Amino acid sequence: MTSRTLAFLLALVPSLALAGPRVVTTTEGLAALTREVSAGRASVESLSRGSQDPHYVDANPMLAVKLRNADLLVDVGLDLEIGWLPPLVNQSRNAAIQPGGAHRLTAASAVQVLDVPTGPVDRSRGDLHPAGNPHFLTDPRRALQVATAIAAKLGELDPGGAAAYQGALGAFRTKLQADVTRWQAALAPAKGRKIFSQHRTLTYFLDWSGIVSAGEIEPRPGVPAPPAYLAELVQRAQREGVKAIVVENYYDTKSAEVVARHAGAKVVRVPGDVGGEPGVKTYEQWIQELVERVAGALR
Repeated sequence: MTSRTLAFLLALVPSLALAGPRVVTTTEGLAALTREVSAGRASVESLSRGSQDPHYVDANPMLAVKLRNADLLVDVGLDLEIGWLPPLVNQSRNAAIQPGGAHRLTAASAVQVLDVPTGPVDRSRGDLHPAGNPHFLTDPRRALQVATAIAAKLGELDPGGAAAYQGALGAFRTKLQADVTRWQAALAPAKGRKIFSQHRTLTYFLDWSGIVSAGEIEPRPGVPAPPAYLAELVQRAQREGVKAIVVENYYDTKSAEVVARHAGAKVVRVPGDVGGEPGVKTYEQWIQELVERVAGALR
């Protein structure tokens, strides 16, 4: 080895030492929370975009390459990614991020899960999630629990940065608590009022906000609504005073618009995740949009 080559390799050592974990998440919401607690030490990228329905993501082989090099995979769990993540993880040949692996964190393990089905689960009940509803990041309380789990996992994988991760988590907690106070004040006049949603994506948002679900535009999860069901929803909206139908912007709004037109309600389009619209780049910006639009429609 020449002295020049040795000098070059030695020069790399500090930069390698400073390189933090490479984190891959399945959704932009998880990526945003990871960035909040990473203290700038970790590189973070998402396998899906905020404008996509996270149930259906193209299992592009390039995503497997990202997973091959990942030091940590953070997934939602509860079968949200069941249709596309397992083959990518298998193709990655990264043993540490396999289910139960030391470099795998399933966010659902950090929260109390709602909408756990009772009785047998089969295709006749639609695309139910047997272990419960995976859309828990719409609740800031649960998002903080997930961020706490991510910070702890990063500290486990990168002990030298553990204090930095905990410091960033503390700053995020303080910032989020101030936001929650403001959001709860904005939502207060809407508490107890009823809405429809397209899919059962708002269970946790409603649990946190005090707004009430009157049902979904889908008769069963993932099943298109027939005309008779839409007519039933119109009658229910008129009977129960439903004035808003909340639809994530990756869903078609045709059925919601039919119900809204006949029931005198509004269709409220919302970003489905961080990155779902231009300018919605952080977790707080995403929840801000949900609060503003839903509360505004119910005034």
